Amino acid sequence: MVDFNLTPRQEELRAIAKKFAIEVMIPSAEKADREPDPSKSFDWDVVREGSRLGLRTLTIPQEFGGEGANVETAAMIGEQLAYGDLGMAVAFDQTWKILTAVCRVANEAQRKRWLPLIVEDDTCLMGICSTEPTAGSENILPYQEPGKGMQMRAEKKGDVWILNGTKRYISNGGLAKYYMVRTRNDPDGPLRTSLTSFLVPADSPGFEVTEVWDKLGQRCVQNGTLQFTNVEVPDSDRIGEIGNAAQIGTEFLLGYGSNIQAGATVLGVAQRAYDLSVQYAFEREQAGGPIVNHQIQRTRLARMAMQITAARSYIMKSAWEAGREDQDPMHASLCKVFASEVAVHVCQQALELWAAAGYMRKNPLEKLIRDAQSFLHSDGTNDILALKAGNYLMKPDPSDPVYSKRAAEAAAGR
Repeated sequence: MVDFNLTPRQEELRAIAKKFAIEVMIPSAEKADREPDPSKSFDWDVVREGSRLGLRTLTIPQEFGGEGANVETAAMIGEQLAYGDLGMAVAFDQTWKILTAVCRVANEAQRKRWLPLIVEDDTCLMGICSTEPTAGSENILPYQEPGKGMQMRAEKKGDVWILNGTKRYISNGGLAKYYMVRTRNDPDGPLRTSLTSFLVPADSPGFEVTEVWDKLGQRCVQNGTLQFTNVEVPDSDRIGEIGNAAQIGTEFLLGYGSNIQAGATVLGVAQRAYDLSVQYAFEREQAGGPIVNHQIQRTRLARMAMQITAARSYIMKSAWEAGREDQDPMHASLCKVFASEVAVHVCQQALELWAAAGYMRKNPLEKLIRDAQSFLHSDGTNDILALKAGNYLMKPDPSDPVYSKRAAEAAAGR
């Protein structure tokens, strides 16, 4: 039987994260969101306080000083942080997800060398470098024509790799201390067998942040363009085997829970929009009383609650499945698609309820609307993730009891 009860530690972590989101993140985000220069909007004091609470190192194993959180716990905490601010939640969440991949794929010597450095530095964030100026979605749904897709090169010279290329729109770009960089080791092969990953320190000679993007939403975190010019990386900093980064990328999105955690974070935006709207509905008076007394607004709020709860249930079921042998890969992607679309719809409905007041910048709703839109594309565009999920459809087996002979006849035109 399904058990929705949280462990005592999960309850404790959720309470810590919610308090942090409300008391620390929301006040910081209200100021940072209005900073016109995107390179000046990030608040390092929030990261330091999150580190003190153990939130930055959530997925690092306990033996290395982290919490050792699984995908379910990370998703739950990500939602709480995004209640405070989606951009800053992404800064933490990206770090968790990359550390999960590093802990799973790195060898023992690499973990012993890297993880203590990351734990001890209370401002150490992580970034993953995949998207390029001319290669984005085809890296998630790999386009297998030889030589196409991702173009950043890694050439091996002795025990050193030389990295050259550009990555764009990278979350935590310009903030991270370490980047997990996906490169092409074979310029002429298909992506499936031609990509290799490295962990690259931000202070490496030849590494440069050439642009911090000015964005509509998620303004409290940086997305950067990163240039690698003859960056030397020792083979000892290679993550996984040569040519298997595409497989690591698939595990990153599915088994390691990247899409699941992305869906959870954007759901935090929807939850805050809903909570603000409930309060507004009880306190805003029109036509002789609070607007919550109007049937259209009560129905609107009820449907918003229904959609948020459905999305959260989908996310947590997918998180529970993550990494299991019987994991359904369709749902690991689709729960993010569903949650992000729910978040946008809930924010839209909140704007209908708030009316003109919701559109005004002095009120909190307009920021939530801008933030929610970003996750229609973040962590993989919804169209590509849905297409990827559709590729997991299985042809029905005629021996299956649910197989319909009549459906088969109808399909045959009979």
